Amino acid sequence: MLAAPISLTCVLAALALLCRLVTLRRTGNALAWSALVLLLLQAATPLGPMAAAALERRFPPHPELPAEIAGIVVLGGGVDSDKSEAWGIPVLTYGAGRLTGAATLAGRFPGVPVIYAGGYGALGTPTYTENDVARDLLPRLGIDPARVKVTTVSRNTYENQLVAREVAGDIASKPWILVTNALHMPRSVAIFRTAGWNVIPWPVDPLTEGPEAAWRPLDVLGTLTESFHASREWIGLVAYRLAGYTDTLLP
Repeated sequence: MLAAPISLTCVLAALALLCRLVTLRRTGNALAWSALVLLLLQAATPLGPMAAAALERRFPPHPELPAEIAGIVVLGGGVDSDKSEAWGIPVLTYGAGRLTGAATLAGRFPGVPVIYAGGYGALGTPTYTENDVARDLLPRLGIDPARVKVTTVSRNTYENQLVAREVAGDIASKPWILVTNALHMPRSVAIFRTAGWNVIPWPVDPLTEGPEAAWRPLDVLGTLTESFHASREWIGLVAYRLAGYTDTLLP
């Protein structure tokens, strides 16, 4: 949480205020300037959108698919578990295209299993997770409930792969279609391929404006959002490589 640029900005600003209160003026000034520069870099420069676009352009949005596949793996995301539990209805967020993308592919490949590997990545243990939402929604999107395989709860992408493998069976002979956000796809592909899966990336819900779109300097909130998600993925790529979960930084 602290590594996210906007969180780090707030921490630096709070430390700056604390230093000023205890008369460490020079240290406080340095921290305040650091917070301001970091905020401007992520909200008022194209660095964040460029970092996000570099990941989203790694794989085409609609790749050519073979005649036969082993199945479809949908990574958890696009569901606000806390709000869904609080309101008692499915609440979808950025990444909901994972569910609709799964429905599209399921119609194109009738009969193959659709594995939903999700859970809860925050602190705590909710009683209504994104797995429950997927179990309810995927059949409503036209997928035969008998084809839907919802895994046990996982907390991150590495565990998504582990729990998906428990129900997948053969992961190498025929390709599996992997569905997740375009920004999240490089890290996901690296994890699954390192574990031996034969996966075809099917990215959904791109966050950036497109390959030819120019950065919009007045869209501060949009730039900040892209910077936040991009930093999360790049940190994840490095962390997973160092942890040995992947055999390449950027597949």
